[in-house]
Amino acid sequence: MITGYSNINSYFNAICKFRQLNPVVKGQPLRTHDPGMMTIRDALLGLKQVLEHRYNAVEDIDFSIQVSRGITNLPNILYSCILPPGQVVPNGIYTAVCFDILGRGALVGCVESKVTAKGLSTVQRKTNGNPLNIDVDGASERTKYNNVFVNPKEFYYPQEDDTELDAHIKASIQLAVGFLSI
Repeated sequence: MITGYSNINSYFNAICKFRQLNPVVKGQPLRTHDPGMMTIRDALLGLKQVLEHRYNAVEDIDFSIQVSRGITNLPNILYSCILPPGQVVPNGIYTAVCFDILGRGALVGCVESKVTAKGLSTVQRKTNGNPLNIDVDGASERTKYNNVFVNPKEFYYPQEDDTELDAHIKASIQLAVGFLSI
């Protein structure tokens, strides 16, 4: 592993801790070239490696993993997506782990792309500005992810046992595969 963490919980917790120390503040982006961003980049890449190891193939279907990255600024919503064949983050159905803007945990489940909706029956988590325990809405309309989940489940920091997280990720992968008829 890149930073010495050995399991999904360690990376999950490292990403949450980073976001707690560096919460999303409108108009104050975090620059990707800042040396302080190396820890979050390492944690995201480590999470990607763990997910690739665990979920690279399910029922003989190969999956790819994509994590958030930024060219100039760190994205407000840090995520990792498990993509079935032919799916991409801006246009697809897949499983996502989206981290809260304040580092309180992550929202996990099967999602449809925010950019190109697929007509799935998603859960409307955020309505009328009501605060959420886990908030995965970014600053722009294109990065508001609270309402794109079919089966959203909140996982809180710190994670110590990944049994429930693992089961929900597997169930979400199965949902995505079912929607795609793979």
